[in-house]
Amino acid sequence: MTRSRAFLLFAAFAAASASAPASAQFPSLPGMGGLGGLSGISSMGMGNAAGVLGYCLQNNLLGGASAGGATNVLSSLTKKPGVAGSSGYTAGQAGNILTGKSGNALSLGSLSGDMKSQACGMVLKQAQKFL
Repeated sequence: MTRSRAFLLFAAFAAASASAPASAQFPSLPGMGGLGGLSGISSMGMGNAAGVLGYCLQNNLLGGASAGGATNVLSSLTKKPGVAGSSGYTAGQAGNILTGKSGNALSLGSLSGDMKSQACGMVLKQAQKFL
């Protein structure tokens, strides 16, 4: 990801976080394959959400109370049938957020530290909806 795209993605996160409710979807940015601002996060599957949470926890991308909450959510999700054995879970553990029916993916490894943390927070909110 180029620095200008990364900056645009960060700007979209910041603007949306400041002015929109937590459940709002973020706008897509040109050239980001429909994933700009993680607009498809609400379409990620339960297994992928659990796997990404594991990645976020392992890499200390959620701080404080969020980390404790994420641990509880992850534990609850992985106890559900088929979650821990799913391909979405495996992809999530590698830091890949899968969105949409077309299997679009966003690698958290391609984002800066702050953007990774923000994305992990968004995934945590989505994962809580599966409980």
